[in-house]
Amino acid sequence: MLSHFHVAQRRSNVVSKPTPVPSKSNGLTGKDQQESKAFGWLQTIHEESGEPGLLRALHALVLSVHEHKDGDKKNGNNIKSIMKRALGTQNSATTDPFVPTPSNEPDGFEWTVGALIKNLETILGLTPTNTKAIKELLGLPISHQVVLIKGIIERLLSTNAPVNDRHNTFEAVMKILGTMGPKQEELMFFISQPLNETFYNDIARPPINFVGNNYRTADGSYNSIWFPNAGMAGTKYARTVTSTQKIHDKLPAPEVVFEKLLKRREFVPHPGGINMLLLYLGILITHDLFYTDPNDPTVNVTTSYADLSTLYGFNRTDQESVREMRQGLLKPDQWFDKRLVIQPAGVAALLVLFSRNHNYIAQQLLERNENDQFSYGPDKDLKTAEEQDERLFQTARLINNGCYANIILHEYVRTILGISPDSYFLLNPFATPSNPVYGNSVSIEFNIIYRWHMAIGQEDEAWLNKVMELLGSRLKTIRDQKTEPKEGGTDQGIFDQLLPEFNKEFVKATPEELAKGLPMAGAHRDIKTGAFSDFDLTRALRNGYTQIASELGYGFKTPASLAHVEVMGIKQARMLKTCTFNDLRRHLNLMALTSFKDFSDDEEIQQNLEELYGHPDNVELYAGVMVERPKVTGLRLPYTMERAIVSDAVNLLRNDRLLTQELTPSNLTNWGYEYQSGDPNRYGRILPTMLTNLLKHANANNQPAFSDEEVANLFNVPGFQHKG
Repeated sequence: MLSHFHVAQRRSNVVSKPTPVPSKSNGLTGKDQQESKAFGWLQTIHEESGEPGLLRALHALVLSVHEHKDGDKKNGNNIKSIMKRALGTQNSATTDPFVPTPSNEPDGFEWTVGALIKNLETILGLTPTNTKAIKELLGLPISHQVVLIKGIIERLLSTNAPVNDRHNTFEAVMKILGTMGPKQEELMFFISQPLNETFYNDIARPPINFVGNNYRTADGSYNSIWFPNAGMAGTKYARTVTSTQKIHDKLPAPEVVFEKLLKRREFVPHPGGINMLLLYLGILITHDLFYTDPNDPTVNVTTSYADLSTLYGFNRTDQESVREMRQGLLKPDQWFDKRLVIQPAGVAALLVLFSRNHNYIAQQLLERNENDQFSYGPDKDLKTAEEQDERLFQTARLINNGCYANIILHEYVRTILGISPDSYFLLNPFATPSNPVYGNSVSIEFNIIYRWHMAIGQEDEAWLNKVMELLGSRLKTIRDQKTEPKEGGTDQGIFDQLLPEFNKEFVKATPEELAKGLPMAGAHRDIKTGAFSDFDLTRALRNGYTQIASELGYGFKTPASLAHVEVMGIKQARMLKTCTFNDLRRHLNLMALTSFKDFSDDEEIQQNLEELYGHPDNVELYAGVMVERPKVTGLRLPYTMERAIVSDAVNLLRNDRLLTQELTPSNLTNWGYEYQSGDPNRYGRILPTMLTNLLKHANANNQPAFSDEEVANLFNVPGFQHKG
């Protein structure tokens, strides 16, 4: 018996190729052309005779190699006897060893064509060119026949299409290979590799899931079983790009960068008609993913997952503060993250929609109680009301999270890319199976990429000016103060200090209202229920729906009242040694910009860039992504920003084990799985359903918050014709 090492050596001799001699056709060597033709013949056999034909070709080639190795070269490798045995009788089950077992699964032409389409490109990348027969295959050099044997086995047992095991293909291949003798040991080693690879790949390594890890932890830990701290709240930002560029030693002052590149001169309406409602969704996502620790700018307070941490909190203490701790419910219209209080009211209204969605889901789960899984008692799986509450809460959170992911894909990403909301096309990262072993960790580069202050509409700019006039100087002073870490829940003391003044000026909520939950500008809570009125929530959402956003890119777009916010961002980026604008473009496989004219159409911006940075390679990421010219469709983000955002959206969702592996009927219930999948009559969208179900008393005449026509195009101002 040969060792694996010696078998591998001899195998390499069997399949090694001599130095190619260029032919005159298509740039292929003569040998390459011959192999290409051979695979073309196999393709023809497959088309005409399906799997049985391929099995006969395999049988013939194995016999040919076997007899060649045994030294039987009479009569051209005994081709007649080989052909006779290979082709056999195709009509009798008693004489044909390759007749499949009867099966109700797809068979014959239907199965063969479907499998062929999926598998064709995987077989050595060769394109069939000629029509021949098994006899021609047997005339090839023996080394070519060995390659063909491996190719046939890969095709017959490929995992690129579902296998109908009732065809007995595997058993037939084993029977054929069983005719080999000791002199074919290196050949057996060579052709067994695709078989071993197929079986080896059936089981994920390392395991993605362990039993009992099918709910989100409050702090985002254990999303990755193997790297439990990846993306956990309170961990360091990642770094996407490691720059090897020399550092520009004459960086302009951040205040000068804002004044000469970013500060808004005039409002320019978004040319695509995008409204502020989309930006409210963007603000929600951004705050869900990024929350820089005021005491340590390297740390992200929130998780790195799209998990609605702004609603549920960043750890168990936070989470319990917004829960009823009964029947899986949240406190009415409550959320945890105080940062959203001083955002435009439509942002908080969107988050309240998810709070209501959670409670609607929990109530439906308990009412339907599939398989009695939410009942509790001595003879039940759940023994106490506390256990029932926990299971209902965690299941409702998973389903609510599925709805959130649905909205990110169907509303947010579609609009960014300029895809019509009534399109069947969806850039779906879940369509391709993923192996989210490593989890997700957001990076400092994307902390910059997600700053969209330049998109703020006129009405929200005016409101923001008032907020910053009232709180701006105090906010700056508080942020400069160092605070001691708080034990237990997340320390949001900065906002605790700001809320009294904000409430007095913009909300005027009573102490009784504030005891029920966080305030929202322009809305009041019912003292008995703690809920906001549907009317107030609808008004906040519709203010965003009817308000056109600003054009993005080109420079000079950020409201002046946000100067200190942008200056702090530039300082943070420098402190954390963030890459340059061109560094990120190279990382994304985009061409580096070599002229300042390529950044913006605005000549003043071009001149200011050159004055501040000297060379395009010196332009900071923060400045570059804000002044770059935008795309011409969809949200019309600056080119580099959009490319990065889409990459992040795909990774954000595909690297999340709970989204890729745990959104199943067994975890969500059958009803929950269908609910978060969206309305099939609305192209799989869930947001229209939520707006209808959760805002039933939006106005006095019982009309829905948004009409069917409005729901079909939620993120363009009314009257704007979506052009796809």
